[in-house]
Amino acid sequence: MEAELKSLIQAGTAVVADIFDNLGRLPPILDNTLFPIPGPGVQFVGPAYTIAGELHSWSGRGDRGKLAAIDAMPVGVVAVWAGNDIRGVCCFGDLLATAMKARGCAGVVVDGGVRDLAYLRSLNLPMMARYRTPAQSIGRWRVTDHQAPIRVRGALEAWVTVEPGDLVLADDDGVIVVPAALLPDIAAQVMEWAGKDSRAREDIRKGGSLLDALDTYGHL
Repeated sequence: MEAELKSLIQAGTAVVADIFDNLGRLPPILDNTLFPIPGPGVQFVGPAYTIAGELHSWSGRGDRGKLAAIDAMPVGVVAVWAGNDIRGVCCFGDLLATAMKARGCAGVVVDGGVRDLAYLRSLNLPMMARYRTPAQSIGRWRVTDHQAPIRVRGALEAWVTVEPGDLVLADDDGVIVVPAALLPDIAAQVMEWAGKDSRAREDIRKGGSLLDALDTYGHL
């Protein structure tokens, strides 16, 4: 698994998306509005640890389901938060992000909101989030499940299903999900595809014809 993760992060989301196209599958790219924290250059990969929630009016001191989900996170996962109908409130802020960092999360994807941005930028925990907000979720939105299939907003389709253990890859181009069952096929093509891109880029840099490059490498 470690070698496969390394090959994916080296290749990047664009190469992985092209491989999905080459296999005749729609690339499962997440919502293009996701923005990086702390900023450009964010890059991470790991198996999905899924968390789902919903808008709900409730009273209480804290969302115990959310806290239990974070407490149970193993090292090296990408925490994927499905906000579903969430609006205007955050999924988590500084304290819960600190807990995820302490548990060794490789990265976080939030189909919803976060807050305490100044602190999150200093935390050295790479994240992609849909929006920011000062409003807490307590009394407004709560976690309903974790480590179960979830749906998050997509770029090429309205929703992308993420299963626990699917690979989640993020970089400057966005976020893509590799279903666990497809990982061997995707990983097998990644380095070959990336090598073709590098050779084509070098030929073009030297002034070569784009049509010649297409005939040589099969894609541009």
